[in-house]
This record gives sequence, structure tokens and C-alpha cells, in this order.
Amino acid sequence: MAGRLQVALGPARDQPLVAGIPAVLRAAQVVAEDLAPERIVLIDADPGFARRWRRQLSGLNGIRIECPDPPSRDLLDFRNPGITLLMLSSDGIPQSGALERFVSAARDADRPPSESRWTREGKLLANYFPSFISNAAGRTPDVRDHEAAPDDWIDLKEPGAVARAEQALFDGLSQDTDGYIAHFDRRISVALSRLLLKTPVTPNHVTTASLVLGLLGAAWLAFGSYPFQILGTLLLWFCCILDGCDGEVARLKLLCSRSGANYDLGADHIAHLAIFLAVPFAVRTANPQAQILLPGALMVSGLAACMATVWWLILRRPKKHPDRLQLFFERIASRDYIYAILILVVVKKLHWFLWAAAFGTHFCNLAFWWVFLRRPEPLEPGPAS
Repeated sequence: MAGRLQVALGPARDQPLVAGIPAVLRAAQVVAEDLAPERIVLIDADPGFARRWRRQLSGLNGIRIECPDPPSRDLLDFRNPGITLLMLSSDGIPQSGALERFVSAARDADRPPSESRWTREGKLLANYFPSFISNAAGRTPDVRDHEAAPDDWIDLKEPGAVARAEQALFDGLSQDTDGYIAHFDRRISVALSRLLLKTPVTPNHVTTASLVLGLLGAAWLAFGSYPFQILGTLLLWFCCILDGCDGEVARLKLLCSRSGANYDLGADHIAHLAIFLAVPFAVRTANPQAQILLPGALMVSGLAACMATVWWLILRRPKKHPDRLQLFFERIASRDYIYAILILVVVKKLHWFLWAAAFGTHFCNLAFWWVFLRRPEPLEPGPAS
């Protein structure tokens, strides 16, 4: 969102838990992802709130979360010169994209600067105070109302609202960048992540487990007998599921961090490389007479080129609103290929994958560059991670 923005959210006392996290923090999670404000202030939190949830407060998309001490609910305490203020009720949870639409509509109507209210069926959900008004004492008589759509807000005062909020949270774990086949994996990973939600397991624990099991699966694939090659490939498939779980657990437990994302990315690269290195050795293990040096060198070099290209063209760029082409390349850069490896190992035709990938990786890399260079308007680069 353009312009400076701060968000005051509360009261934060006596909040119901949504998937083990106070609902006010779930609302703050949506605020951080939708609006990326300069800061979020939790109003009227009890004295121990910041201590109990300090890890979650530091993991909300890199946004500074504050719990004033002593607690305050005075509007004038949050009006800073030059910064727009959004006051959001904690009686419910906004759904993804809803706040962004409201703030955009309020800014479009901000001629001259005026307060905007976000309501649903007469109930006030949020107040938007432009920076001009934030510098003035009192309220402006010019107030514009914006009605929330029925699906924009989950009212926690309604019966069954917590269960609906949890289901909406679980439904939102699917990613647009999931591979075309891996949508099936996502159903399994979400079910597993819901179980991990009730344990002390952290996202980094899941990433580490995925990497260790991936290396073990690659070793079994490379040097094992036929049954162990199948078992190793199944283990690699399970690692693909765990690869989705670490991000899901981070989102569910509000433990997202830049270091965790970098660790996950590094572990993914190591796992990809281990799998592709294992393939030529697996072909040689199954057939000692097979020629693997040339296709193996072509495949691994092509993979390295693709990984560098995907990072340069996709991963370092903003991901909030990827376009259709960006989504397409992220999907085909996923681990869907593990299904092909599994099938070919079972039918003892893994050398087909070796030769196909030897040339296919280089072709894919050239296709990435050809398509992106032909774009009429190149994407703006984002911050490197």
C-alpha cells in the first residue's frame, strides 16, 4: 500500500484462541500481509501478553508490533503527524484482501481528506483517519462509510465463528505457486501441519527433518537395491510433503522469519541437487553398463542454471501479486518431477528421466529467459533474500 500507515488493533484482552493463537494476533497477521504498515499497536493488552506471545509478535511479516505499557485506548495516543491511522476492531478477523480493498477505497475517496468507516450491517469494523486529520484535534464532520462484503469479516461474537475462522485459515494454506500435481500433496501436508500445530515443533525442525530424510532417500535411490530405490523415492516424495509443512507450520504458529525462509530455501536447493545427483548413480546401480557421465553432467549443470535463473527472475522479486506467467514458472519449478522419478523407478526406466532431464533442464532454462526477456514491461526487482 502506498503512503505511511499505522494500525491500532484491539482490545487485546480476553481473546479467543484461533488454532492456538489469540484472535487479535490472527487479525494482526492479516493486517501485516495485506497492508504492510509501519507498525501495529495492540490496544489494551494485559500486562503478560507481550511476554507470552513475544515470538509471535516478532514474526508477523517483519512488521513492528507494539503493546503499550501502560495499555491505552485513547485515539489521540495513536495520531502521529504525517502518518495515516487505521483503527481496527478485534471483535473479528478480516479475510485476506478485504482490508486492502477498504484502505484503497478510503484513499480514493480522500479528496479532501476525510475519515472513512468500514461497517457491516451497522457494526463498526474499522476507522480510517488520513494523516491530515491525524494532525488535527477532534473529528472531522465529513465521514464516508464503506460496507464490508459478507465474506470480508468473520465476527467472533457469532456462534461457531472460531471454527469458521480456523477453517478459513487452513483453507488459505494452499499456495498459487504449488506445482500442478502437488496440489494433492498440499492436502496431506495441511492435515499433517494441523497435527504439528499441537506440538512444540517449529518450522526449522520440519525443514531439518525434510532435509535429512531427503538426503537419506537420495542415498537409497542412488546406491540401493531395487526395493530400496523404490523406498528411497517414496521417502523423497514424503520430503516434498514436509517441504510444504514447514511454511504451513510457520504461518499457523506465526513463526515466519527471514532467517527461516532463507534456511528453507537453502535446504530446498540442497535437496534438489541431491536428488539430481542420485539419478545417474541410480541408473548405474540398476545397470552397471549404462553410460551416465555425459547425461549426468548435462543434467546437473542444467539444474544449477535453472536454480540460478529461478532465483534471479522469480524468488528475489515481490511475491504479493505474482502475474500469471510468474505463477506458471514457479509451478513448473516445483518438485512435481518426483512423481516421474517414482514411476520410472518402479518400471525400471529411470534412464529415460536421466536423458530427458539432461536436455530438458537446459531447454527449460532458456525458455525462462526467452519468455521473461520478451515481456513488454519487465518486473521490478524486489529485495534480495
